[in-house]
Amino acid sequence: MHIIVSRWTIFGVDRFGKGVRALNGIDLDKLGEALRAVEEQWRDPEKRPLIGRRRARALWRGGMRSTVRTGSGGRFEVDEGLEPSAGEPTPTSVEYLIGSLAGCVLLTFVYLATLRGIEVQDAEVSVEGELGNVCNFLGLSDEGTPGFTRVSITFYVRSGAEEEKIRQVFEEALRRSPVYRTLEGCVSLSTSLRVFR
Repeated sequence: MHIIVSRWTIFGVDRFGKGVRALNGIDLDKLGEALRAVEEQWRDPEKRPLIGRRRARALWRGGMRSTVRTGSGGRFEVDEGLEPSAGEPTPTSVEYLIGSLAGCVLLTFVYLATLRGIEVQDAEVSVEGELGNVCNFLGLSDEGTPGFTRVSITFYVRSGAEEEKIRQVFEEALRRSPVYRTLEGCVSLSTSLRVFR
């Protein structure tokens, strides 16, 4: 089965039941509709700038805590962790950053694998970052940078596809991941891929 969306061909696997067209948990018909809608917006010069625009707004909640609301209606809490908190720990802003990197690379990979008809049984991304000088952030030092100086990404995937095909999709996922590409020129990024059967 194939779905043609102008320049994209989505390959499906029809083994999930008669009439169900899904691969990697993605409904291929809905994916095709979404791609057609985005492509149509992209052709309209007035709508084109709106496709990629994202918004977020942070509201201070006292202490070192904030609530972030996104333009899509999402909401999350940020806590820099300088004070003990009751209940579940809240991620810091830098943990959200590396978590966003992990999630973006992972979902970009699954999306691209789906477009190429590659079934993914399991996938996980591990990201580890090293901050330059935490004391700079705290105002205790002017040396170095408070930002990440090094970030490493390890991608684990289990698939029956050829390892070379998986590697090609992984490399393309890095090229197409908005978060990876945003960080690419700002911090030293290293990547590794582990494929399992």
